[in-house]
Amino acid sequence: MKLVPCNTCGSLSFVTLYQKGSPLGESFEVVKCKKCQLVQVNPQPSLEDVIKYYSDSYFTERTDRGYDNYYSEKIQNEISRVFQLNLNDLAFFQWEKKYFSKKENRRSSLDIGCAAGYFVDFMKNRGYAAEGIEVADGPVDFARNKLGLTIHKENFLTWDLDYKHKYDVVTLWATIEHLHSPKETLIKIKNHLNPGGTLILSTCRYGILSKWHGVKWRYLNVPEHLYYYSLGGLRSLLKEIEYKDPISLTYGSGMTSRPNASLLFKIGKTILDPLVKYTNQGDMMAIRVTL
Repeated sequence: MKLVPCNTCGSLSFVTLYQKGSPLGESFEVVKCKKCQLVQVNPQPSLEDVIKYYSDSYFTERTDRGYDNYYSEKIQNEISRVFQLNLNDLAFFQWEKKYFSKKENRRSSLDIGCAAGYFVDFMKNRGYAAEGIEVADGPVDFARNKLGLTIHKENFLTWDLDYKHKYDVVTLWATIEHLHSPKETLIKIKNHLNPGGTLILSTCRYGILSKWHGVKWRYLNVPEHLYYYSLGGLRSLLKEIEYKDPISLTYGSGMTSRPNASLLFKIGKTILDPLVKYTNQGDMMAIRVTL
């Protein structure tokens, strides 16, 4: 591992927040940039060292890290439910209607870090020439062979450097926190978007709830998650890269649904989930911007 400059501002001045162990017994340091406040894993492991955390068991056995069986119909339905809620809250369908009323070419979309391709499948069913890009073997095989989708098994930053592929919609669903070069990825996406096209991303949000839970925060999954943005920090970064018209929301109280939950837990979740969304204090966030 090596110390790397802050991906947002380039600073090398950090304050340590936590030491956190990984499922493989390695220890990582979670720090905050003194200049721009971006929370990140630093020093960072290389991409090659992180890839070992994305074996098939990551998608089938990680019950303590968010998944039971990523390929199950239950998980697919839950993921689809969440991104459709996000699309509605981000006024995507209104944008879509207005944008395509002025455009005669075929609709196109790209989902970066598409995993098993559930959003690619959703967009394909909406009439898009839908594609995905993913580095993990298992999800790519599932998306191609089980769902019949167009998936590029590539690192997005080194893929299509001539920018021949252009899209109306580009998405990063719970992906940016995994990337070694998130700012560079957001910059490259601009070259793949058609004029007036839209970028949608979701990620875990560093804020009140994450600070409250500290090292036990549900999304502090190292080293898979390398960056933890605040809502203001991510909006500022997108503005710096010259994306426009941001629409954002936060959601998620941290009370994850579980079998055999007590009545008190269910009541608390019913109250807190809408409350954190209404007060914009959730520990997940989604943003939509245009080019």
